Amino acid sequence: MDQSHAIFVSCQNNEAYVMEEIESPLESHVRFPGEGSDMTRFGTALGGTSNNENKKNNTYTNQLKKYFNQLKKKIPAKGEVLLVGPGVLKNQFFKQVSENKNLSSVKIHMKDVDKMTINQLCAMVREHYHSKK
Repeated sequence: MDQSHAIFVSCQNNEAYVMEEIESPLESHVRFPGEGSDMTRFGTALGGTSNNENKKNNTYTNQLKKYFNQLKKKIPAKGEVLLVGPGVLKNQFFKQVSENKNLSSVKIHMKDVDKMTINQLCAMVREHYHSKK
């Protein structure tokens, strides 16, 4: 999982396959009308610039909450989940899942990895669950 999408891979009978891919609603940078190149709106003004940082932060937080809720709905109530990906987004999602009482019986493993192809991801999932047996 990363900020652009999450891929759900299942592993049964030592075979891993992609179940679903969910696109993220997170927008990396939204430029508002009138915003200058320094991420401020309306250029320079006598009283300085107004940068709408709160609005951008609230938008990002709401998009992240929506993304995490989409992903939480796809997690089975029991079993194991392997969260992999670059960056800290998986750590934030792990915290959200850990605090969810409905998912308290799910065992979660995390692994830091760089971007992977679908085949590499399936091979890693297969190896992870095969080595646990």
